Amino acid sequence: MPATSFCEPHDGRKPATWHRFALKGDEPRTPFAFAGIWQRWKGPIKKGGENVELDVYSFMTTEPNLATARINHERSPVLLTTDEQRDAWLIGTPAEAASLVRPIAGDSLVIVQEGFDKKDLLAA
Repeated sequence: MPATSFCEPHDGRKPATWHRFALKGDEPRTPFAFAGIWQRWKGPIKKGGENVELDVYSFMTTEPNLATARINHERSPVLLTTDEQRDAWLIGTPAEAASLVRPIAGDSLVIVQEGFDKKDLLAA
C-alpha cells in the first residue's frame, strides 16, 4: 500500500492527539509502502448471515522504533522504503519477506503534523 505519511495516536489522551510521521528525504513527504497481507474471504459477516466474498487487508505492524515509541508504545507499521524491499515483499521468498518485519530506524522518520489542531510542522 503506497503512502507518504502515517498517523499514530498519542497514548489515549483525550481529546485525541495525533502525530503524523513521514520519511526523511529530499521531498517533504517521501513515498514509501506499508507492508501488508490480504486474502479473499468467503463466509457470513454476521452469524447466520448470508455468505459474501470479500478481499480482506491488514497492515503489518512491529515493535515501535525510537521515533514512534514516545507516541505509541504498542506498535509501529512495517515500512518498505526501497524498490528492493517492495520487490522482496511482493515476489520474494517467505524468508525474504519475513526479514522485513522489523522497526524502521527511528532517525528515518520525522513528525510532520501533530496535536489536536493538526498543525502542519512542514509549513512552519
